[in-house]
Amino acid sequence: MKRRNFIKNTSMLGAGALILPNSLFARPSGLRKKVRLGFIGVGFRGQNHINEMLKRNDVEIVACADPDAQMIAMTKAILDKSSQHKCAYYSEGEDDYKNLLKREDIDAVFVASPWRWHYRHGTEAMKAGKIVGMEVCGAISLEECFGYVKTYEDTKVPIMMLENVCYRRDVMAILNMVKKGMFGELIHGQGGYEHDLRGVLFNDGKTPYNSGVEFGEKGFSEAKWRTKHYLE
Repeated sequence: MKRRNFIKNTSMLGAGALILPNSLFARPSGLRKKVRLGFIGVGFRGQNHINEMLKRNDVEIVACADPDAQMIAMTKAILDKSSQHKCAYYSEGEDDYKNLLKREDIDAVFVASPWRWHYRHGTEAMKAGKIVGMEVCGAISLEECFGYVKTYEDTKVPIMMLENVCYRRDVMAILNMVKKGMFGELIHGQGGYEHDLRGVLFNDGKTPYNSGVEFGEKGFSEAKWRTKHYLE
C-alpha cells in the first residue's frame, strides 16, 4: 500500500512541481510566485531542461552544479544570453553539488547526472527538502528503488521520473486502453529496447555524435561515462 501511495503522490506532486508550479506552491497574494530551481548535472540533457525552463515566466534558475567545467561553461553561455543572470555555479569537484543542496532559496532540482550518481543526488536532494525531477533511470538496483520509497516515506518530498516516452501520445493511449480492460486480464509483459547508440557512445572527443571512436576520458558528453558503464 505504501509503495502504491508513493507512486501516486510522486506522479501528482512531482508533476505539479515541475509542470504546474503555481498550483502546487499557491501562496497568499504578494508573496513569491516563482518556483526556484537548481540543476545537478548540466550536460546536454540538463542543458535541454534549462532551455525549456527559460521559456517559462513562473520559474527562476538559481544554481547549477557539475564537475565538468566545459559543461558549466556551456550552461553559463546559455543563461548569459537570457535575462537570467544571477545563477550560481558549483563545479569544484564531484561533491560540490552538496553546497547547492544547502541553499535555502531552491524549491526543486532537476537531476540529469550520469546514472551512477542518480540515487545519491536524488535522495540527498529529497532529504534537503528539494522536490526532484529525475532524469532516467534514477536507480541501478532494486535496493536503490526501495531506497527512494524509504526516503519518500521519511521526508514526504516528491520525486518524479522525467522519462518523456512515458507521456508520448501512443504510449498514453495504450495505458488508457489497458486501464479500460480492452485487452482483458494482462498476466505477462515483455519488452525490448532497440536503439543504435554507436554514434552516442563513441565520438572524436570534441563533438557529441557520430564523429569518431573515442570514449572514456578521451570522449565527449555521454561517451565520457556511458560507454564505460556498459563495459563494466
